[in-house]
Parts: sequence; C-alpha cells; structure tokens
Amino acid sequence: MPKLLLHACCADCLLKFLESAKADNFETIDVFYYNPNIHPRSEYQSRLAAVKEVLPKDIKLIVPDWKPQDYFNVIESSQGRCPKCWQLRLSKTAKYAKEKKYTHFSSTLITSHYQDQKAIKKIALSLSSKALSFYSSKVLSCDLKTSGFYKQFFCGCCFSLTERLLDKFTITNH
Repeated sequence: MPKLLLHACCADCLLKFLESAKADNFETIDVFYYNPNIHPRSEYQSRLAAVKEVLPKDIKLIVPDWKPQDYFNVIESSQGRCPKCWQLRLSKTAKYAKEKKYTHFSSTLITSHYQDQKAIKKIALSLSSKALSFYSSKVLSCDLKTSGFYKQFFCGCCFSLTERLLDKFTITNH
C-alpha cells in the first residue's frame, strides 16, 4: 500500500496539498516538518503551531530537532542559497522516508509561490529511487486564501526576511 511522507513548511500550502494527496488514496500520509532554514526561532515556532492547528487528527506530524546550523553549513554564502536549502530539506525528507519504508515522498515546496517549483521538482526527482518515488501534487500553486491561523510573508530564511523588509520599507525617489 502506498505511504507518503510529506515535507511541510507552512499551514497554507499543507492544507491544499493534503486535499490532492488524499484524493490519490495513500494508505498513510505523514507530515515531516524539517525546516532548519526558518528564522528566527519565533517564526519557526509560529509556523509549526499553525501546521499543528490545521493538521487533521489522522495524520502524524514528525518534527526533527530545529538545528539552524544544518542550514548555515550548507548555504555558505547567499549566492545559490535557495537550491542548497531545497536540497538539504528534500534530502533529509527522502532519507527519513527510505529509513521508515515510505513508498513516496513530497514537499509543499513544490506548490509555494515563494519557490522555484521547477528546480525543486528536479532536485526531488534526483532523490527518487525504485523503492521511493517522488509524488507531485496536482496542486500547481498554493494560492489558497485561508484564515484563522498564522500566515507568513516570506519563505522563512533570514535572507528572505531581510529582502522582504527592505522591499517594504525602502522609499524610492521619483
């Protein structure tokens, strides 16, 4: 029977993704919240709380330790940091899925409007094997307008937060 391990980093995209995955009749769907990139810790905790709030009771949540050093060790510099971050999180998800005998793995990253979905799918497919397939959701983009829980305005990393704040508060002279 097919078993899916779904990496998630926010509640909005998780809700829409779960609809698609449930329609594909997985025997088991578990959520893997591995996000050492999310900063500061309060942001990490807010997103985790939102995921817990919206997660259906029949779905198990797996939360590895939050170790920001994992993220900083792989990105080294801001150049090319996003692909390195995606590789880190997807590799950890695929590794856990293989160890625990899931048949499929995926990530809400492939539906986030903050991410390069094509590049993420390429990384995920490179991690697939005969024993572990990458599941691509029918949801093309997480444009779900939901309410009642924490919403973020950036991808999660400190670089993205800085860029968003600079965009918001930079006054241009005309």
